[in-house]
Amino acid sequence: MTEGYWGNYETGEYFQIDEHEMWIRREHNADKLGIPQAVQRKFKNYAIKEDRDSLLSYIFAHSPVMRFRGHGSYVTFEFNCADWTKPLELVCKWCEANAGPLLGLKIVNFATDEIIETAWESFKREKPCPVRMEQ
Repeated sequence: MTEGYWGNYETGEYFQIDEHEMWIRREHNADKLGIPQAVQRKFKNYAIKEDRDSLLSYIFAHSPVMRFRGHGSYVTFEFNCADWTKPLELVCKWCEANAGPLLGLKIVNFATDEIIETAWESFKREKPCPVRMEQ
């Protein structure tokens, strides 16, 4: 699996995308994802491609969003939120719809500088998924 996604852990919605920076900059996608207008207005302060990582860090820090990307045998989920509850609900929701039991998960929380690395079936067993969100 090599697909990419943006997700909003407050709304529980996620969208399959091509490339994270370019998708979020395209007309109406930031609105669809639920990124506040004040945050969107700052996008112009970041040079396209050149400031990609800085832009994504800014978005994570100021919006309830996460990005995910498949890397073959595992998926990386990245977000910035002191409380893990809502982000993990979205991880579970996506995994329940898309992951096989042996798919590796790398969950990165920039707010706490913590990383969880495990297989989906182990994650479900160790951290039962919270209340299910509707897609």
